[in-house]
Amino acid sequence: MTAPSRPERRALLELVALLDNIQRLVADGDHERFTADDHYRWIIERLWIALGNEAEAYLRLANPPQQDPWRFLPRLRNELAHVRLADIDQERVWRVTVLRPPALVERARQLLR
Repeated sequence: MTAPSRPERRALLELVALLDNIQRLVADGDHERFTADDHYRWIIERLWIALGNEAEAYLRLANPPQQDPWRFLPRLRNELAHVRLADIDQERVWRVTVLRPPALVERARQLLR
């Protein structure tokens, strides 16, 4: 008999991989680069959009409690994907990029155990 599929686990693994990419980009740059280098900023923003997609999949599959830390990611994704570039709050995106990934990776690893 095969083990039951756990698609929410795959979504968590994808979340960790995307967060690792963001953390590598943060290590390779700083706020000045984020502000000045459009390509660097757009890569980070695109990773947040992908994270929002994976978080939405995880939330749908796992149905976690309302205070789950993944719930803000689809909202951030929607902002980055549907707001004009000139209207994106770049300072907020940078703060989230620097501050959120370590705690999110830790939470995902707890859930993967």
